[in-house]
Amino acid sequence: MSMKLVTEQDDLQIVEYLTSTLVAHLQADESVLWLVPGGSAMKVATKVLVGLEDVDTSKLCITLTDERYGRPNHPDENWIQLEQLGFNVSTINAYRVLRGEDAETTAQDFGDKLERLFATYDYKIGLFGIGADGHTAGIKPHTVAVTSDEYAAQFMGADFARVTMTPKAISELDEVVAYAHGTDKYPALRQLLHEDVPLLDQPAQALKTVPRSTLFSDFAD
Repeated sequence: MSMKLVTEQDDLQIVEYLTSTLVAHLQADESVLWLVPGGSAMKVATKVLVGLEDVDTSKLCITLTDERYGRPNHPDENWIQLEQLGFNVSTINAYRVLRGEDAETTAQDFGDKLERLFATYDYKIGLFGIGADGHTAGIKPHTVAVTSDEYAAQFMGADFARVTMTPKAISELDEVVAYAHGTDKYPALRQLLHEDVPLLDQPAQALKTVPRSTLFSDFAD
């Protein structure tokens, strides 16, 4: 499958698109699972959540695409960084990945939770960042996260211990909305849009395995 490119210089189009998509499915009385990433796309997620303030979100569930492992509330935790940006899920059904367990148990629990959520929710949509190295979520190239047949995996990365959803889990989403800005990412984005590179080399290729996939970027093809 392919990925549609929307070229934008700011975040207005992705915020508008993602907000309206979530609203449309919620107003159609569908249950919606929304997966949110860390990194630069966090500010997009926060703006979208603000746009849902006057919407009935009783059928919305939010969780992460990946997390940096550690004790809950450690300074690099994606969940904490989202909260600091104003991402307020106090009134929304939300699953926090870090729960004070060891990395193996955390990944197992996250994978089990994703499997149950995927079976329960009508519409499953993920917001994803893409790195210059071709990673997405916490799925770094040439790691066990790429090849895992579970819904989530954990490994020690060069920067963080990571717990992440896997390409297997991504492939079961109904829709992917990807966000990647910055010239350092252009070679990876060009490759992603035009080539079918092995997942081990470019995990972001997994974002093309869903029925609907859109990349919002300052990259112009």
